[in-house]
Amino acid sequence: MVETGHKFHDNVSRLVSWAHWFTFFNIILVSLISLRYIKYAGLPDTVLGVAYQFISLIGHFSFVCAMVFGVLLFPLAFMIPIQRLYRFFAIAISTVAVTFLIVDTQIFRLYEFHLTPLIWQFLQRPEQVEQIYSINLHYISIPIIFMIEFAISFFAWRKCRQIQAKAIGKPIAIFLFTTFVITHLAFIWADATQYRPITQQKSLYPLSYPMTARTFLKKQGWLTEDNFEQGVVSQQGKSSTSLKYPQQPLTYLPQDKASNKNILLISVEALRADVLNESNMPFTHSLSQKGLNFTRHFSGASNSSQGLFSLFYALPNRYWHEITLNYVPPILISRLQQQNYQFGLFSSIGFVHPEFLQSSFSNIAPALLQAKNHSGNNSQITRGWLEWLDEQDKQAPWFSFVHYQQTGDALSLNENNFSLAQRSEKMSEYQYQVLNIDLKIKLLVEKLTDSGKLENTIVIITGANGASFEKATSAQAAINNAHVPLIVLWPGQSQQNITRMTSHVDIVPTLMESALGVQNESKHYSDGQSLFNDTARPYLLSGDLIKYVIYQEEKITQFNNDGHISSINWQGITLNENDVDTTLLIDVLTKLRRFNR
Repeated sequence: MVETGHKFHDNVSRLVSWAHWFTFFNIILVSLISLRYIKYAGLPDTVLGVAYQFISLIGHFSFVCAMVFGVLLFPLAFMIPIQRLYRFFAIAISTVAVTFLIVDTQIFRLYEFHLTPLIWQFLQRPEQVEQIYSINLHYISIPIIFMIEFAISFFAWRKCRQIQAKAIGKPIAIFLFTTFVITHLAFIWADATQYRPITQQKSLYPLSYPMTARTFLKKQGWLTEDNFEQGVVSQQGKSSTSLKYPQQPLTYLPQDKASNKNILLISVEALRADVLNESNMPFTHSLSQKGLNFTRHFSGASNSSQGLFSLFYALPNRYWHEITLNYVPPILISRLQQQNYQFGLFSSIGFVHPEFLQSSFSNIAPALLQAKNHSGNNSQITRGWLEWLDEQDKQAPWFSFVHYQQTGDALSLNENNFSLAQRSEKMSEYQYQVLNIDLKIKLLVEKLTDSGKLENTIVIITGANGASFEKATSAQAAINNAHVPLIVLWPGQSQQNITRMTSHVDIVPTLMESALGVQNESKHYSDGQSLFNDTARPYLLSGDLIKYVIYQEEKITQFNNDGHISSINWQGITLNENDVDTTLLIDVLTKLRRFNR
């Protein structure tokens, strides 16, 4: 029975007052435990970055603890006005929360991400993976944590009135609130100016979602695209990275023994593997009958941006943020520069996007990049490339990257529910665009042939990503969003249809080993292997920044950080699997941090 009157009011008031100080002492405890994140992540290179790291720790965990107080402890004081029972529930809640925090710090140490429903599922099967078993050992600390919380509860209850009499509560609250506000204001500034020592801490703490306001600042005219790009460029090379890419210094054959072949890399946005036929891409299909045709080739991602990332870096897209935040250049481009290759960069989407400035071409000086890149529509970049080829020094090798964009709204098929007639219309539009791009590729290759340069040029034609024209959650999306054509014209190689599974991450090792003279094993600088290596692999990894897709001979497995795991066969039929292959998923998670220090 709920009491009424002054006695009830006074009792609840005392419980709430105790809960305030109980929460404060837990903020101290949680902050001390969270120093493990800083230990495992390391300190930034600048004083401002270090200051932000510690201020954000206090501000973030103060806010999290305050939310626990506001959502749980405060209403419980009215629902459970019995002092001992209320304190027991508060101790239990705090013990559970702190235990999860300790487990999360261990997961962060092993995999550099935080506890998710997916990892929680792994924790239920510790017998399959030794690393997961070691994490579960942290549950042994629960009795210790409970005793610490009990001691905090006892101390706060005994000393509550004495502490209140000192009138220090308000200054403490103002201090903690100030650290919280500074944390978000500092990140807004860092995000707008691309100040990496702060922006790279975005995911350092669990449940951390720093505020950004780039769009708002642009609308107000306080931030322009030019200013943003200048901030990007100004930060280049100013901070270290936790990446170890490559894993060890690369060694090469003497320059006089390198092949010095020209390289033409052509990528097409959203290019399905099944459009490589005589009707949709007649010329490119004819090339597949003359060169190496990889029929089961997959992009490293289901979208264009990360697909291009996997093409240049031969790394899983999990490294996307680390690479772009730290302007780490791909070893392919670095090696081409060492070999004094001439560059011809052509893209119908241009090169002004931060992804390009910060990753694939980050070691090319901005002025030089502007001088050597050509943007415009597909027809314009094709004409630009034909003119560029005529200007090249016949004695110096060159590397050219040409990226064609799918124009119009044909790709919106996977975003809306269209009628059959509308879908047919959209598909016809897509096929027309593909045929148009095929004509552009024909102009490039015929120009090489007519100029006599084809016999000394490696030509690689592929899709940045695939296309399903279905909802992103559909089985067809999993099958087709990464399945792309790959045709390679390699001087001295005869025609061959290759049916084993290959990936975008295999292209860089192929060029590095067979054209650019690297002597290291591909595992030291990539996640792939040479296309000329016939060794079969247990799986290929693709996906995007939200979910991962594992391609195996018998099935396709998708998983994301929300804990959802599903498998289908190659016909799109869902497989009823009661037991998740934890060993496989842990192997994938391990691979996703292989290049971290």
